Amino acid sequence: LAHRISSPKSHVFITDGDTEALVCLRENVELNRIKQEANSKSSDNVGEVTCCQLLWGTDTSLAFLEQQNGEKIDVLLASDIVYSPVIIQPLWETVQCLLDSKGIFVFAYARRKVPVSIEDVLAAAEEAGFQYERCEESDDDEGIYIFTFRWKN
Repeated sequence: LAHRISSPKSHVFITDGDTEALVCLRENVELNRIKQEANSKSSDNVGEVTCCQLLWGTDTSLAFLEQQNGEKIDVLLASDIVYSPVIIQPLWETVQCLLDSKGIFVFAYARRKVPVSIEDVLAAAEEAGFQYERCEESDDDEGIYIFTFRWKN
């Protein structure tokens, strides 16, 4: 999705902490790249997509950033990534390290039977220096919430 809606000059990083998931991600990216190049008249219309492992936390996120020439990220997209209270702090440490000062973090959360609530995530975001806004596309009946986060001014 991120690659599809991005500009031809953009660089999309698809990350996961799980090495097995990365194998599937890389296969999907390659299949989509082949399909997109076949449908495109020019390879200039195809941005770059990289799949890599990213473990959350300050140290690993700074190392990741350094590997990417230190360029902060304009848009972070995440969906269905919070399932335990112990990962909330490392998540926000990662967002703090990676997100550009004018960037946006789009986060989708599905209500499930896990020991963490969206309120826990939002409180941690504020503590980490972010303000948030709930998107209209959220669906209370289905328990799907979409938020955008930006650095506090």
